[in-house]
Amino acid sequence: MLKHPYYTALFATVYLLIFVLLIQLQVWANLVYLMFFLSPIIVLALAWSIIRHGSYSGKELSKNEHWGYQDKPYKKI
Repeated sequence: MLKHPYYTALFATVYLLIFVLLIQLQVWANLVYLMFFLSPIIVLALAWSIIRHGSYSGKELSKNEHWGYQDKPYKKI
C-alpha cells in the first residue's frame, strides 16, 4: 500500500475521519486513545509514501523562473 500514494492518502483520510468521529461521539475511549497514539505513524507513512513514490505532473520551471504558481503569471518587478 505504501507504493501507491493515492491509497495511502485515502486510508489516512478515512482513519483520521473515524478518529475525529469517535471523539465527537465520545464512545470507545480506549480505541480513541489507541488511534491517537497510532496517528503519527499513519501521517508519517503518508508523508513517506508521497515523498518516495509520488510524481509531479505539473509544468516544470524554465531557466530564470522563480515562481511555481500555475494560476498566476510571473511578473518582473
